[in-house]
Amino acid sequence: MDRKKIVLIHKTGLRLLQMVHKEDSSILPLHLLEIVLSVVQAYAALFITADFVDALIGGQYERAVRLALVLLSVELAFGLAGSALRRKFRGMETRMWLLFYVWIRKKAFALDYERLENPEVAQKILFLERTSEIYGGLGTVIYHYCQILCALIKMGTSAFMVGYLCMARPVRGSAFWQAVTSPVCSFVLFGGALFGMVAFSFYFTGFFVKKRMEMFRKHTGVEEKISYLSKNIFMNYQAGKVIRIFGMEKMLLKNSRAENKKVYNFFKESCSNDLKQGMGDTVISSVYAWLTYLFLILKVAVGAVTLGAFTKYAGAMAKFALACAELIGSQMQLQQMATYMTEFLDFLNWESAHTVGTVPVEKRDDGEYELAFEDVSFVYPGSGQPALRHVDCKLGLKKKMAVVGKNGAGKTTFIKLLCRLYEPTEGRITLNGVDIRKYDEEEYRDLFGVVFQDFKLFSFTVGENVAAGYGRSEEKIWEALRKAGVEEVVRELPQKTDTLILKGRGGVDLSGGEIQKLALARALYKDAPVVILDEPTAALDPVSEAAVYESFGQMVKDKTSIYISHRMSSCRFCDDILVFEEGGIVERGSHEALLARAGEYARLWEAQAKYYV
Repeated sequence: MDRKKIVLIHKTGLRLLQMVHKEDSSILPLHLLEIVLSVVQAYAALFITADFVDALIGGQYERAVRLALVLLSVELAFGLAGSALRRKFRGMETRMWLLFYVWIRKKAFALDYERLENPEVAQKILFLERTSEIYGGLGTVIYHYCQILCALIKMGTSAFMVGYLCMARPVRGSAFWQAVTSPVCSFVLFGGALFGMVAFSFYFTGFFVKKRMEMFRKHTGVEEKISYLSKNIFMNYQAGKVIRIFGMEKMLLKNSRAENKKVYNFFKESCSNDLKQGMGDTVISSVYAWLTYLFLILKVAVGAVTLGAFTKYAGAMAKFALACAELIGSQMQLQQMATYMTEFLDFLNWESAHTVGTVPVEKRDDGEYELAFEDVSFVYPGSGQPALRHVDCKLGLKKKMAVVGKNGAGKTTFIKLLCRLYEPTEGRITLNGVDIRKYDEEEYRDLFGVVFQDFKLFSFTVGENVAAGYGRSEEKIWEALRKAGVEEVVRELPQKTDTLILKGRGGVDLSGGEIQKLALARALYKDAPVVILDEPTAALDPVSEAAVYESFGQMVKDKTSIYISHRMSSCRFCDDILVFEEGGIVERGSHEALLARAGEYARLWEAQAKYYV
């Protein structure tokens, strides 16, 4: 294997071990203790067994009994200690498995929204998770390094013992056999057998690991498709309506069978690959064992070692061969894992594309924060067309504002930039005259309570969904629920605010309108000075929509509010209206003023009004 590649593999591996040790300083010492116990147990048993055999052959039966008792005590003591450690490791392995996913999630949360929204980033995260599930995560890295260290210790100990065996001089036999079993010839013979075994093992293992890595790269995409079919379609009961209405059963099963066949072929090829590798390892090990036993028999025959020592050295040679195989195998496994573990570390090293601000946001009891767009333009990554073009506007303090326009006019982009989910390509956005990029990002976002059009609730309790990350207060939760018009619905739930929502995890299933009201309650609970409602009544019936409009003023009292809607009737409740078209603000004013102007707003109003005449 290329030296640079080996260095890269272990650079990655040692970095991961440092991260694990930093997370829990007891994990690596406990594994080292287990290695020491296993090595001491193995070689103590070899020496005691050798003396035991010699005692039996020499008729020293009392000594043989004592040695047998010592051997049993050693095996029992080390066995109990090893068993206790392995039980401890089972919990650690689970923690290590979860820790890998926690690190990925923490990094994903830390990434700026602009990067996280990129489909390639989602693919990267899925790739890391899937490959970890298939080929092992942090626990497997620790295991392989323990195997390597244990193998090196065993090889060193066995090599010392075998060296001592090679130095043993013959005391009988013909001159030829004495020459063959002399120290010099012994080192040559054993060294040749060892070199041959190691060389062939590296060749076979490397060849098959390379094939496995090629298969692994091809297989990842198949696993992603199977995962999508399973989680997003077959296990998604809401998809059942569409499947039945549009007769998609045969099409979905056809796709599923095709992907399952690919998975079957992968595992079939993988099993064949492992079988061939196992057969090659068996042949190499058998030839090595045959040569070493022949060498040992010659040493016993010429009187260089006793029959009891035969068992000791035979065990040492066997452990040497096994340790070599473990060393090579673990090295190759780390090589395979390094492919995606390096990508995992690279992912953790990603830096935010956003400017990191440090200025704290002024805390104002009066809630008077002035926001302004100054010649702001924005182009989405990979798009050649600006989503916003030279937008200049100030948002009125404590006013109810509406943002309207056709689909694709730039309304949602305007809000994403305002919330600093994206940064302007040109121009700047200011808060009280200061570029928002200079402010601490989290403190700045605390100014906004938002209900996005594609809002998301989670399969947690009602209270957790409403309070979110702002400390749970039952009084405030019920107040937010009341303002959002969903208080009575929650009071009728089995466990009130402690009721789990969304059927997928055994919770209650609420209607689309009720879920949207909970999202609205979450925005109100935050009690932020700026409230943004992106199509907040899209899933509501006309009566509920009217109720929301009537209480809208009370909901956002003493706050700056921005209301995005395709329903022009909602604009009548607002003081100021911004009309977007092709990424720019083409009109601005009150409802009456814009109608009198007979421009774009008036055309949108009349296009909808004719359906209600």
